[in-house]
Amino acid sequence: MKTRFLIAVLSAVFMLTASKTYAQDGVGLGGELISPTGISYKVPINENSAVTGAFGLFVTDGFSSSRFEVNYLSYRDNENINIGSGDLSPYIGAGVSFRFAENQDAVVSLRVPFGIEYMIDNSPIEVYMDIGPFITVTDPAAFTFDSSLGFRYRF
Repeated sequence: MKTRFLIAVLSAVFMLTASKTYAQDGVGLGGELISPTGISYKVPINENSAVTGAFGLFVTDGFSSSRFEVNYLSYRDNENINIGSGDLSPYIGAGVSFRFAENQDAVVSLRVPFGIEYMIDNSPIEVYMDIGPFITVTDPAAFTFDSSLGFRYRF
C-alpha cells in the first residue's frame, strides 16, 4: 500500500515538473554518478533557484534498488567565485528521496544538499557536485551523508 501511494506521488511530481519544463528556458538533462547513478534533470524556477532531480540505481553491498529524488536549490549568484572562465555557483537546497526495491517497503529520506555548479562559458554544459545530510524517515530510521556528481546539457 505504501509503495502504491509513493508511486502516485512520484507520478504527480513528474507530471508537474514536465509541465514546467515546456514553460521555461534552460532546462537541463544529463547523468549523475555516485548516488544514484542514472539520469539527472534541472528545471529553473527563476534566476536564483531551480528544481533538480535524479532517477537511477542505488547499489550497496551487492543489493540494488531504484531511487528517485527531487530537490529545491537556491543558488548564491551574488557569491559567484571568479575563476576567469565560466561561472562557479554555490547552492544549498532541500529535497526528498524515494528508494524502491523488490520485496521491500519503500524508503523515504530527506536531504539537504550543499554544492557547487560550474557552467562552462559559451557552452550548454554544466557540471555539479554536492554533499549533505541524508535522513531516512521510514523504518529503519538513519542519518548518513549523501553526495552526487553529475553533468547536464541545457536546452
